[in-house]
Amino acid sequence: MCMRWLRKLYLQQSGLERISPNDWVKRDQIDYDGGLLTIKLKPNVKVFGIADTGSMDGLLDYGHNVIATDHFDKAKLAVGDIVVYQVYTTRICHRIIEIREDRNGRIYRCRGDNCIDTDKWYLRDENIKWLVLGIIY
Repeated sequence: MCMRWLRKLYLQQSGLERISPNDWVKRDQIDYDGGLLTIKLKPNVKVFGIADTGSMDGLLDYGHNVIATDHFDKAKLAVGDIVVYQVYTTRICHRIIEIREDRNGRIYRCRGDNCIDTDKWYLRDENIKWLVLGIIY
């Protein structure tokens, strides 16, 4: 009951439901004991910084640390997930806003949260390199 009330209250303020990432890190992977926080993640986890592009402002900015993995099932990617994709030699950290399929597989469209336009590339599974699991501010 309380959650429905809160949801109604906040949606009245913003006017819209926003897409969010999947729940990739489950509660049973997180331990807090005696002041020590431990997150049990799959192999191939990387922590990297964010470039000062402004494209993800509001969520990510220069100096923030992103926890990401390249060990994930791309078939489970969904609209709202934040990924690092590669086009040519450039890696970009943006949110998936559309997923479709054609005879060659999945096609992803991404956009930075602070961008008006959708990224110009039509991405395939091989372009998606990392899945963002968390952000440390």
